[in-house]
Amino acid sequence: MTPATHEHHLNIRAAGKTYSLDFRQAFRFGYTLLRTRKFKDAASVFEAMMHLGDHDHLAAIMLAYCKAGLKDYAASNALLYETFGDGEKTRAEQLHATFVYLSLQMWPDAAEELTAMARECPDLPVICLLLGDLLVIQRRRTKAILCWRLAAKRDHDGGAVAMVARQLIASQTTSREKT
Repeated sequence: MTPATHEHHLNIRAAGKTYSLDFRQAFRFGYTLLRTRKFKDAASVFEAMMHLGDHDHLAAIMLAYCKAGLKDYAASNALLYETFGDGEKTRAEQLHATFVYLSLQMWPDAAEELTAMARECPDLPVICLLLGDLLVIQRRRTKAILCWRLAAKRDHDGGAVAMVARQLIASQTTSREKT
């Protein structure tokens, strides 16, 4: 589960401004930047989050995604291997492949990797969050919503991933009602 604490605030400089955010707010902000492909700004958010401690690897995973988005594949790969270590080498490899595919807009390959990881890694709810976003790109909104619900459930509804997942579900439900 991602930290749900609001005790520690981060001073994050992104998009030319400084923000004071708790962990969950920082994740939401960084994730929003990442979804709009503002990888450099998102990377600064996730780097700041790593200073608070990253017990479930959330900030490191997202920072690795940003590095791949910036086409710094070596840095992305190194960060994932450092994060997961030798014991979880397969996770690092799968995530790195996924992030490379995403950066190259190879959606079917990225979806295949994320789908496998969603099955194999229930302890990483962010995988379902990312898969949901990818399914929206592929115009598979119903499956995306299911992935986001699973992300929230796996994050025990109280963490940063759950908060973002619930917002994404609400936005898709609202946009569906308008059509």
